[in-house]
Amino acid sequence: YKSILLTGLLLVSSQNVLAKFVVLDESKLLQTKQRLSNTDASESLQKAYEKLMRDANRVLEGPNYSVVDKEISPPTNDLHDYLSISRYWWPDESKKDGLPWIRKDGKTNPDTQSDHVDRNRLGNMAKGVRALSYAYYFTGNEAYAEKAAKLVKTWFLNPETKMNPHLKFAQSVPGNDKPRRSGILDGRLIPLRVLDGIQMISGSEHWQPSDQAKMEEWLWSYLAWLTTSKVGKSGSQQKNNHGAWYFFQVAAIAGYLNDEGILTAAVERTEELMLSQFDEQGAQHHELARTRPYFYSNFNLYALTSVATISKELDKPLWVRPDSDPELLSRGVEFLIPAAQGAEWKYSKKAIRTRDLIPVLSRYIDAKQKNEYAPLLGKLIDKEFAQDKLDTEIQYLLLSGEIVH
Repeated sequence: YKSILLTGLLLVSSQNVLAKFVVLDESKLLQTKQRLSNTDASESLQKAYEKLMRDANRVLEGPNYSVVDKEISPPTNDLHDYLSISRYWWPDESKKDGLPWIRKDGKTNPDTQSDHVDRNRLGNMAKGVRALSYAYYFTGNEAYAEKAAKLVKTWFLNPETKMNPHLKFAQSVPGNDKPRRSGILDGRLIPLRVLDGIQMISGSEHWQPSDQAKMEEWLWSYLAWLTTSKVGKSGSQQKNNHGAWYFFQVAAIAGYLNDEGILTAAVERTEELMLSQFDEQGAQHHELARTRPYFYSNFNLYALTSVATISKELDKPLWVRPDSDPELLSRGVEFLIPAAQGAEWKYSKKAIRTRDLIPVLSRYIDAKQKNEYAPLLGKLIDKEFAQDKLDTEIQYLLLSGEIVH
């Protein structure tokens, strides 16, 4: 695995490669666009589209986010270095200065989510690129592509504002200067939302081949950091959802850059990880130990099914791996279905959010042709539409065509 990665990373081409969609299915996107254009959209799709346009128009008037805008400097004093503070860590009340902070799993410290550090800006940038790129794809309005390109260029490309391609200071802990591999999780938003957004605007005059080349250069550097740095290599050893999201990033970026060797290696490592995550019933012991076990079980499965989506171009996609247990991933989804159907969820006293299952259930139905679960999926979506606010992830599942409802 290491030798394949190093070979690919050392052979960085100065020429532009043919980038492509990472997680999204272009044919499904096109079908959604046709339904909207032909006024053949369902009520739920129309509502998702209307919300998209409101969101995109708000982003048009918003700022271009940059890591250099933070108020707290990283240990290097280089504002181009991304910095975030881990959400579950709090000042130690037994110490006068509160240092080092201590962990309280499941209890978010609001101070860690402030604009003093970069996590919100990264999230807002990725969210903005996603909204604008979808709006451009569906309408062809160049204003959306222009703003999306500005967001990407400000965060990744412009020398004065760009992020250095590493996450050495992500999810840091005050009082402890040691880099934390868990911070790699922050980077998942880049391949999950930004890369497909770039692909959507790639036909616009506002995204030139030179921009694409610079973006690919940034991605190669980030991939090199992920796979060769001490923190990155440590990140590959994580056994819970952090490990799954690590391999998603490697697989997604390799797939985007058309490096099949690195992609195959990442999928094989994901397969090895899965074998350590699930028991015979499909329970994920690492995630069940958390304070929100249903959420984290689905969160891990979303990472794994994202790798499975990327691996479809390989001879043997992740849904039917590993050879020793080709239904392992399916069993993980099946384990979570009864609770969404009303069965007791015995792993936490807190009520579960059934919408957490919707993304992985939709992928399970599609990948394995489990049409018997289509009524349950529809019921869960209807339940969400009955609420006052449409969940953002469900909105984009509808817009992407991943769910037709």
